[in-house]
Amino acid sequence: MMEKKKAIGIIGSPRKNGNTTLLTNELLDLLKDSFEIEKIFLKDLNINPCEECYHCMENEECSIKDDMQVLYPKLKEAQVIILSSPIFMGGVNSYMRAFMERTWHLRKGQLKGKTGSYIIVGRRDIGSGTNEMEEYLSRLQVNKIAGVLGFGFYEGDVLKDEEALKNIQRLSSQIISLNQNKSETINQLL
Repeated sequence: MMEKKKAIGIIGSPRKNGNTTLLTNELLDLLKDSFEIEKIFLKDLNINPCEECYHCMENEECSIKDDMQVLYPKLKEAQVIILSSPIFMGGVNSYMRAFMERTWHLRKGQLKGKTGSYIIVGRRDIGSGTNEMEEYLSRLQVNKIAGVLGFGFYEGDVLKDEEALKNIQRLSSQIISLNQNKSETINQLL
């Protein structure tokens, strides 16, 4: 039996039962039959901000030894990378921002060919959140799939957002289809 490909959900929400997590759970639940799923809560990790030391320019690794060292191999092993963040002050929150900055050395193609998407949840105005996620995934050279925007403020509100739930269905179908097509192409080449 062929081993399942891995899909990771990297959750920037500080609340494990918050709207961002609930919407991410909806997606990962739809993917679990096709992928080995892992959920990573950035809040549980010690991730320092980028020090702009330029160590990674020549070494293709980060010089800061914290919990990001655990995440780098997970990113490289996963076929699907889902980023999710609530919107704080018009953009992704500080947990997600620190994570994104610390993957700067991976922009040189180390994640090329993987599938990437995002989930953003805000109260009303999502500000620059979509642009930040789109730009980040472009810099990583992953195969981007349009993400999902959810609206909610109080815990559970996002589960009443019918459009977001419909788009979670769309996103899961696209991820599964894209990765099945890749597998079929690889098998044909063998």
